[in-house]
Amino acid sequence: MTRKRPSSSTTVSRAPKKKKQDAFTIPRPSSPVAPAVPPSRAHPISYHHPLLLEYQSSCNDLLAWFESVEETRNMPWRKEWIDPETFAGKEKELGAVLAKRAYEVWVSEVMLQQTRVSTVIPYFKNWISKWPTVQDLADASHDDVLNVWKGLGYYSRATRLHQGAQAFVARKSESCPIPSSAEELQEFPGIGKYTAGAISSIAFGEAEPVLDGNVARVLSRQLGLYVDAKDKKSTDLLWIVADQLIKEVANYPETMKSDVPGKWNQALMELGSTICTPRPKCDECPIQKTCRVYTEGQALSNKTKRASSIPDIEDACTLCEQLDTEDLAAPPEGDNEDEESSATATKKKKVQAKKNNTISNYFTAATPRAGVTADSGENVGDTQTPGSKKRKSPAAEDLKAITTYCSLFPKKVAKKKVAEEDCVVCIVEVQMPTQSKWLIEQRPAKGLLGSLWQFPQEAFPASKNTPSYRKASAQKFISTLQTGQIDMSKAKFVAELDSLVHVFSHLKLTMHVSLFKLELTDDASPDMAPAGVPARKWVDTDAMGDQTLSTGMRRCWELVQKRLS
Repeated sequence: MTRKRPSSSTTVSRAPKKKKQDAFTIPRPSSPVAPAVPPSRAHPISYHHPLLLEYQSSCNDLLAWFESVEETRNMPWRKEWIDPETFAGKEKELGAVLAKRAYEVWVSEVMLQQTRVSTVIPYFKNWISKWPTVQDLADASHDDVLNVWKGLGYYSRATRLHQGAQAFVARKSESCPIPSSAEELQEFPGIGKYTAGAISSIAFGEAEPVLDGNVARVLSRQLGLYVDAKDKKSTDLLWIVADQLIKEVANYPETMKSDVPGKWNQALMELGSTICTPRPKCDECPIQKTCRVYTEGQALSNKTKRASSIPDIEDACTLCEQLDTEDLAAPPEGDNEDEESSATATKKKKVQAKKNNTISNYFTAATPRAGVTADSGENVGDTQTPGSKKRKSPAAEDLKAITTYCSLFPKKVAKKKVAEEDCVVCIVEVQMPTQSKWLIEQRPAKGLLGSLWQFPQEAFPASKNTPSYRKASAQKFISTLQTGQIDMSKAKFVAELDSLVHVFSHLKLTMHVSLFKLELTDDASPDMAPAGVPARKWVDTDAMGDQTLSTGMRRCWELVQKRLS
């Protein structure tokens, strides 16, 4: 991989090419910058210049690491890059192959939003089996799309995929219906900057960056940036850095397309999801030596007095927030398979952490531990360069202290309290001599669970959450429903089956499920196709499993099935 040395400062415009705005510059330091020493972490703005830009060996290490783990998790959407040069004179065939590849990358990236890889894999296989090309998806019915997505959650993603496919096909491109430009991709429904960068780099080999939560965490630690990575100012900066890195690694613009951009972006994402996690495994990291935060943690663990140069006030960093040293007293957030399962064990674990693992223990000036010298903390931030002095492997105790420190980055922000809501869910059975039908209605196309079907429901104030109020509220609500020629005021309350709690990303919903029954005779032949908004329909018992109900509604239906069995 041929890489040119950066100029004295790296400048990248924040805006798309067509829109000129001010650029943000992180100057390249004129000389190596020592690690920022906690708790003050005084450092110049140049401290955040990406060290990966300086060391080709570290970039190569990351790419080599990704190549070694690329197939570990058996992701069916990971495939070899398609080199256009191998299709010389076969433009139509190339267009079809690239369209299929870009489509697969697009579907996988949308499915992976807020969803685990292990959950996505079977859904992805089923989806691609049913709709192998973007044209196939565009031709599908929306109900069919939602039905295949059923159980994956965040159903608006399925709607956006369907709308996006229709928009791509409407382009009527002679070769590939999906454009290669990240800027152009963002003009289509449901495709933002991240998804556009993933498609452009992985499928088409263009040097376009990606930035998701995993990549943001990796870059924040590499840069020693103590900020809320979700804040707009921080996000803008990280996008700039991600763009600098991929263009440098891919040797852009000398090399316009190659397999490097896709591999680089996937390597950063894989690193963030498996190694540089909220609870990092720093000893396994292939780019440990360019990590500013690791170096800070190492200096802290060694208990060495290191001169922290006070930067000139004009050069001082104004990006980082003050390090909250009390954060080290509690275990870092994040999924961990080794986490205690019982509440009691967790409490004990936290108490012990506060007693033995407070950050103040590391601030005391002391003689280095036996076998640990100040030199053992040498890093690319010092006068030594990667490879010039072999880093000593830290002892287990030191490594734990270092990784605990690294887990502070990026800055954690207290999550907003999830809103709570109660509602009555009314399951209405129309019982006829030979069969039963059940009433469901369709949610609005936009908003939570858009276009999915549900049992009629109505929210009520939590302050009035009593059995008698719930029953009266459900009866009143049912009597007002417009269902064609069926008089819903005659529906009889059978029982309240149970109360189920369903948690969305922003809402904790408690569903109080009530069963109602209407009996019809042979002589009655009402209109069973209600008109109006919302759309409603009566469904046979055996056909209920085929309806596009949300996970919460399927749980409600399971209560009915238990009662019927």
